[in-house]
Amino acid sequence: MIDLHLHLDGSLSEEDFKYLSKLNGVDLGNEFPSNIYVPMDCKSLDEYLERFELPLKLLQTSESIEYATYSLVKRLADLGVIYAEIRFAPLLHLTKGLTQVDVVKSTLCGLKRAIKETNYKIDSNLILCCMRHASIEENLITVETAHLLSNDKVVAVDLAGGETIHPCSYFGECFALARKYGLNITIHAGEATGSEEIMLAIDEGAVRIGHGVHLSLDMYSVKKVNNAKVCFEFCPTSNLQTKSLRTYKDVPLRSFINKDIRVTINSDNMTCSNTDCIKEMAQMVKTFKLDKREVIDLYDNAINASFTDEESKNKMRQAMLNAFDDSMLTRLNLK
Repeated sequence: MIDLHLHLDGSLSEEDFKYLSKLNGVDLGNEFPSNIYVPMDCKSLDEYLERFELPLKLLQTSESIEYATYSLVKRLADLGVIYAEIRFAPLLHLTKGLTQVDVVKSTLCGLKRAIKETNYKIDSNLILCCMRHASIEENLITVETAHLLSNDKVVAVDLAGGETIHPCSYFGECFALARKYGLNITIHAGEATGSEEIMLAIDEGAVRIGHGVHLSLDMYSVKKVNNAKVCFEFCPTSNLQTKSLRTYKDVPLRSFINKDIRVTINSDNMTCSNTDCIKEMAQMVKTFKLDKREVIDLYDNAINASFTDEESKNKMRQAMLNAFDDSMLTRLNLK
């Protein structure tokens, strides 16, 4: 299985919280563990984002960041995930004196250790998030950091945060630098806003869109998306929790497929949303009555859109063919 949209800070396990709280001397609160999960009756995106305050407190040292990454990759391998792109914002981990380069190098240490310990059953790369609420200068450092480590499993830059207050057009200088360096670009867009933000993201060089569920399916938008070969990273459960969508039936999966728009299914935040990429795909199979061919096509989209080399993509294609045994078909509601 493949997850292209997965946030590190939203995916710490309960065991991670316990270990890291002791390591950092942070009180988890009387409501733990319920206070690390977002309820399905979450009222807004603001309430959803409150769940990130605690994990960020725990991820401010090299040791903590390395451990969290190591733990996540190991858990992904145990789930049967063969490839994941883990994203995070280095600028959110600097309160104890680390630099953005320090943060990413710590993440790389955990990533590589986990991959090796799983005997390379899983591969994983990193996406560095710029933040909409941060300054241009801070985000430029993130792009520079991505460039510095682009030959060491850092494969793209992202833009995350509140779309309505800080549209991606504010960050043209950052994207211009990313394009100059030849970095892959994915942008969170069209979750809290409409199609216009998605169009702006594509103009800035995004070849993948995080969420993007509010794309207008008019002739102009569909043509622009398809001509640019843009792929959408759907994360259904989190969209329900943030009230971007009301029900799973509102996920525009079937509409996108019918328009030949590339779509992938991802977890977003495994702990905050109490999910994983396999559960998300199973929910889409159940909701839209997807057949095996359609599910394979969605995974093919993920492989083709992944920010990795062609040799790795070919390995994923073979691994996915081998993965569709009886147990996996059951897990995906295909049997």
